[in-house]
Amino acid sequence: MEEAEKRRYDRGDIRRLNAVSVLGQLWVNGALTRAQISERLGLTRATVSKIVADLLDVDLVKETEYIGNGAGRPGLQVEFNAGSGCLIAIELDLDRLTLVLSNAGKETLYRKVVPFSLGTPMEECLEMAEGLVGEALEKGLASHGRCFGICLAWSGLVNREEGELAYGPTFGWKNVPVKERWESKFNVPVYVENEAHAGAMGAHHSGEGKGKRNLIFLSQGVGLGAGVIVDGVLLRGKQGFAGQVGHTHFAANGITCTCGNAGCWVTEIGAAAIVRKLEARGINFSDEEKAGTTWVERLLNESGEGESDTRAVLQEVGFQTGLGLAKLVHTFNPSTIIIGGRMAKLLKVVESSIRKGLDEGVLPHMKEHLDLHISDSGEDQLQGCLDSILESVLKDPPLGEQ
Repeated sequence: MEEAEKRRYDRGDIRRLNAVSVLGQLWVNGALTRAQISERLGLTRATVSKIVADLLDVDLVKETEYIGNGAGRPGLQVEFNAGSGCLIAIELDLDRLTLVLSNAGKETLYRKVVPFSLGTPMEECLEMAEGLVGEALEKGLASHGRCFGICLAWSGLVNREEGELAYGPTFGWKNVPVKERWESKFNVPVYVENEAHAGAMGAHHSGEGKGKRNLIFLSQGVGLGAGVIVDGVLLRGKQGFAGQVGHTHFAANGITCTCGNAGCWVTEIGAAAIVRKLEARGINFSDEEKAGTTWVERLLNESGEGESDTRAVLQEVGFQTGLGLAKLVHTFNPSTIIIGGRMAKLLKVVESSIRKGLDEGVLPHMKEHLDLHISDSGEDQLQGCLDSILESVLKDPPLGEQ
């Protein structure tokens, strides 16, 4: 009896591993014939046909006709079914919530942004987020029948395994059990990601770093974090807290960071640092502007050649961004650096200053084949949340009973 149980377990395990392999091929390569899948995976055609049948039963793949190079009747190819379910990504920033509802092919079905005041209490923020998610979930289930998951991106320390917002120096929140709370409320899988980690995934899967196996995504906003991908794998660290580069020591400026230390990198190139430096040059902001990041659009209009003080500050910040990135290059040896986040538009104006800082800081041999991009999308974090959900589905597909 024990041997029979063990055999059943082994067959089920192999079945699931084969399904994961097939889905992975379809996700990376698009539509393939059974023969192509068989050749790529080294499986018999009979085995591939059985796996495809399993995946068709749960609607994760679909078959479409194609015309080959030769004459004859159309053949069938298998592809990932974008309409098999929906995904919900939501980013919780300091002053706004941004939600995207997509199908399983990451095509946007619905998008909504809700602003709120800086310092809004945690419970109020979560209730607003839950209202948005509930609205999107209703739309997604009505159109696609099932939801594969919800993923929240947050700019603080995230315990991904527990699905917990562990600590946010700027927010002042600690140990918020989002996964437990939302899975109970919505009855679908919930994932929580650090927003820089999510940005790295989004850039790696579908953004400027698509296909790059070694990249750094620097999320530059009110805070400063990095998502680092080495040999195709996102580095999370023991507790999932990797990438808190904004709190590494950078300057002897004596300015106390929200983390309690002085001279952190973020105190020189974060949003508050830019405002501080501009005010030191006599460029003033209202309390309302400083409470969020609405001042970014104002600066974009003032950063031309005629506004020398504004441009000088941005050039300084750009150069310091490049110098700090040089330290990350020496540590991780990436082929690609991508700068995203709320400050990306501003930094685009002084990209040459960032490149100058990089050029002065990086060892000569490590400069070779090093690309720098400043993201135009502003959506890398949300796209990464969608990828986080999809990766979980592809690694553990909902197969039926056999």
